[in-house]
Amino acid sequence: MLASQAVAGAAYWLQPPVSVRSLLGVLAFLTLAVANGCGGSETSTNPPQTNTTPTAAAKPAIWPLRGTTAPNADAVRRRPLVVKIANDSAARPQSGIAQADVVMEIVVEGGITRYALIFQSQDPDRVGPVRSARQSDLNYLPMLKAVVAHVGASQEVTRLVRDAAKSGAFIDIDEFEHADAFERITQRPAPYNAYTSGKKVRDAAGTAGAEKVNVPALAFGAAGIGTEARSLVVPYEGAQRVEYEYDAASTSYKRMQGGQATLDESAKKEVRLENVVVIKTEIKEIAGTADSAGAPSVDYRATGSGPVVVLRDGKRFDGTWSRQGDDMYVFKDSAGAPILLRPGLTWIHIVPMTFELM
Repeated sequence: MLASQAVAGAAYWLQPPVSVRSLLGVLAFLTLAVANGCGGSETSTNPPQTNTTPTAAAKPAIWPLRGTTAPNADAVRRRPLVVKIANDSAARPQSGIAQADVVMEIVVEGGITRYALIFQSQDPDRVGPVRSARQSDLNYLPMLKAVVAHVGASQEVTRLVRDAAKSGAFIDIDEFEHADAFERITQRPAPYNAYTSGKKVRDAAGTAGAEKVNVPALAFGAAGIGTEARSLVVPYEGAQRVEYEYDAASTSYKRMQGGQATLDESAKKEVRLENVVVIKTEIKEIAGTADSAGAPSVDYRATGSGPVVVLRDGKRFDGTWSRQGDDMYVFKDSAGAPILLRPGLTWIHIVPMTFELM
């Protein structure tokens, strides 16, 4: 009895008091908690840190020749198409104008003009009647790095165009070398019966037509302080005379030539445009290029500077154009401020210095 009591008493005294046991438990808990914290426990209740700094919205991609929003930055490097079409009375109404980004109207011979329809933001479903190239086309084709579609040219111009194309300045799609890219319709007499489409021209250009290029941009933006002007006359002779009238309801210009509204036959609608640009420059005859009627081809000065008139939003801006090398045209007012275009279709006239615009 006394022995068992002695053993039990010894065991009692060997155990720590209750307060000490509690202290040891707390210390063990704290040790475990610190260890878990240092190990990056996934059960931590601290919320993750987030970046609340606002980011600037990305600027939308803009078609360089039209000023409207493009799908993405890659799209704006699409190689443009240029199609040369007739503009004498027998060629009207033409097709494809309404889908162009820019129309260049250039004097050729005998007082008539010819169009260079420039497409990038969309390809034409049908365009024509397609006619021949001119030496003056070499003034702007390298700038655009375009695919140009035309039906032949004089022997000398054909040589110049093909040599320039071989240098990589642009891609030449001539009916005489790419007959499959054109069709001859029966509804019109020759030579006004050659037509094509954006798809046919690009297919003829092959992989080179799909290459990305850097297209110099026209300058678009808000209108400055111009002069109120609802109309303008470009005094070509006879049936070539052009008149513009501003339509405030549609914020666009109606175009008349030879007393008739300019129509797009395929689109079955009247052509309306947002900008009219009249570039005045020296135009000269090219020796040895007379046609069967004795009218020589002409060329124009495309670099340097000269007078310009720009119409947009029912206003007229008189100023100066300038251009160097293969850069895009730049337009400035008398104070040196940029004359900006309205997004949309731009019609560019190249006219003699002697033209009086009314």
